[in-house]
Amino acid sequence: MAKTYLKKWLIGGVDQWIMIQEDHTSEAKPVLLFVHGGPGSAQISYINSFHEELNRDFTVVHWDQRGAGLSYQNNLPNTSMTIQQFIEDTIELTEKILSYLGQSKLYIAGYSWGSLIAIQAVHKRPDLYHAYYGISQVVDVLKEDIVSYDLLLKKYHRNRLFAWCLRLLTPPPWKRLSAHALFSLYKELGSVGLTHKWKPLLQMLHSFIFSKEYQLKDKWKFLKGQKFSQDMLWDELMNESIEYRVSTILIPCYFIIGEYDMITPAAVSKPYVEQLKAPIKEWFTFKESAHSPHLEEPEEFIRTIKKTAVHHLQGKLDL
Repeated sequence: MAKTYLKKWLIGGVDQWIMIQEDHTSEAKPVLLFVHGGPGSAQISYINSFHEELNRDFTVVHWDQRGAGLSYQNNLPNTSMTIQQFIEDTIELTEKILSYLGQSKLYIAGYSWGSLIAIQAVHKRPDLYHAYYGISQVVDVLKEDIVSYDLLLKKYHRNRLFAWCLRLLTPPPWKRLSAHALFSLYKELGSVGLTHKWKPLLQMLHSFIFSKEYQLKDKWKFLKGQKFSQDMLWDELMNESIEYRVSTILIPCYFIIGEYDMITPAAVSKPYVEQLKAPIKEWFTFKESAHSPHLEEPEEFIRTIKKTAVHHLQGKLDL
């Protein structure tokens, strides 16, 4: 019977935590590393309530990134909170997982902020990965804000109050974090933000409150870590773009986006994916989801992963 373990590993010079479910078949199963969103939105506390079935076919590794969740530390150097450091952490963690499990490659899935990190790790070290899954792929944060603002204004132009609120906010870019927070609230009210419906959010909250992996002090660390990560990474994130930096990936790529997503809208990510060069490339639209398709339609997400994650059966790809 499989058991869930929390492990503290030294990654990038600091202690970071992973969650892994192991049994006697772990060495034979393909490995799936999940890179969470945010910055700072660690998911160890709730993710198994959505994806427990994945553990039957994969050795799934969840990771609380530096400064997030269990990996939050008061003495973490501010200078280490850079996008490049997170990319290096991802690569180092991948190497440690492969060594620990005695495998040569793994599958990697990045969600939102995590997709920005994971796709660059894959671009830099394709030899470590079977395939890449970009969930709500981040391409260019400022462009995504601009496009989302225009789309939201068009969608609700007949709602005078909503349209007036958007115009009062003024179009991006915004220098004030409060403006970003207000825009996020508008997206949630329009059912085009984190989720399209409320049920997944309530499930996340329930799982977080009653989590076996997070004690009370860990829940407080999660909240502190999320604020710390946002504060440290926000300015760099708002100027980040992979549009021209990552134009070729040497492994299969699969992109999953929600139909209603206006955080990372398809109007930005799909043109990027269309010009991206990769040996295999597929696009999946989840019809009942906004920004969190893997949580809003977990059964469809698991089916998609199982259907496409077959590259470990082919041995080493000749790319």
